[in-house]
Amino acid sequence: MQKQFARSIVALSLLSSALACASSDIPTTVNVPLVANAWQADHNATFIAREAFPNGILQVTSESERGFVASKAIQFKDGTIEFDIKPVGEEFPGIRFHQKDGDNADMLYIRVGADCPASQDCLQYAPIINGRILWDVYPQYQAPAPFRENEWNHIRLVISGKRMSVYVNGRTEPSLRVAHLEGASPTGTIAFEGTAYYANVVLQPGVSDGVDAKPVPDPVANDRRYLVHWRESSPVALAATEEPNLTKMPGSTSRWSPVTADFGGLINLSRNHAPIPKGQPRQLIWLRTTMQSDRKQVRHVSVGWLREIWVYANGKPVFSGKNLYNVKGGRKRPDGRLSLENGSFDLPLHKGANEIMVALDDNTPDMRGSYGWGFIMQLDQAAGITQK
Repeated sequence: MQKQFARSIVALSLLSSALACASSDIPTTVNVPLVANAWQADHNATFIAREAFPNGILQVTSESERGFVASKAIQFKDGTIEFDIKPVGEEFPGIRFHQKDGDNADMLYIRVGADCPASQDCLQYAPIINGRILWDVYPQYQAPAPFRENEWNHIRLVISGKRMSVYVNGRTEPSLRVAHLEGASPTGTIAFEGTAYYANVVLQPGVSDGVDAKPVPDPVANDRRYLVHWRESSPVALAATEEPNLTKMPGSTSRWSPVTADFGGLINLSRNHAPIPKGQPRQLIWLRTTMQSDRKQVRHVSVGWLREIWVYANGKPVFSGKNLYNVKGGRKRPDGRLSLENGSFDLPLHKGANEIMVALDDNTPDMRGSYGWGFIMQLDQAAGITQK
């Protein structure tokens, strides 16, 4: 026991020294020790010493609500993360990186199953923001992968600025490419979660395989069809069977805060609003904008949203919809994720200023966690229209 403790102290010292060296411009390979003193766990981790695994094995179980097991010493920004993983059961194991705390990180996880090589959602990237796991906001960041059920698999993440490529089991082409990491921080610790064994964790800070660190240009930055300028109210409670009412909308003298659209034109309410405890009423936020039209016209609008939305134009309702993942018949295409495929409607505009109101709630009944909250709107054309 004393020898194992001594080895743990030495491993922690070597890890801290290696990470200090890695902060320079010289790439350093860091073999991460999987020993109890190096990781923050909550009765959900077992550290296994085995001769064939010189740095140990981490077994993560589901006994804790905390869920993840985080490194105490690592602060990682750009470079390569490699590890081996052997899943146990049907949970979604994976890695968090750039983690600042339990409520904010970037995450890659695996939907373990025999169909992984053909399944479109075997691998999935999701940011964790304010305690919300935004797996349902980014359907473009999931992909099949040559991942093997009930066996050891090798995962390699290459992270450069806002970009990430994920390689599985030695393939030379990435199974998943992420063009724009959405987490709140560019640096942080790493953590593992989900029922699985983890081993052979290796970091190479600064080694990014030539992946360009410059962000991918926002494809909608100059596209005036996207409605990206809004002001939002504070959240209000909405009872289970209640619907929004314009007469109860906050008045013009109330506090309305500007909303900055995310990459791709997403109005991401998760950025500023943490989930409420289970059993509490739904949260509802009102948003407003003004559209100046040079003539009377009707524009067709594509809209993606989570979870329930109501849209009004000049005081009249023009659209409403539900996108409820775990309610039978409640999922909008594609499979309950946020997408411009979710729905569409006609938006009547008169000449001059038009006030557009949106009410959006975060209704996620009976779901295990708190997930995405937001919307995106795109006009069929923006000729003669200015959004203010």
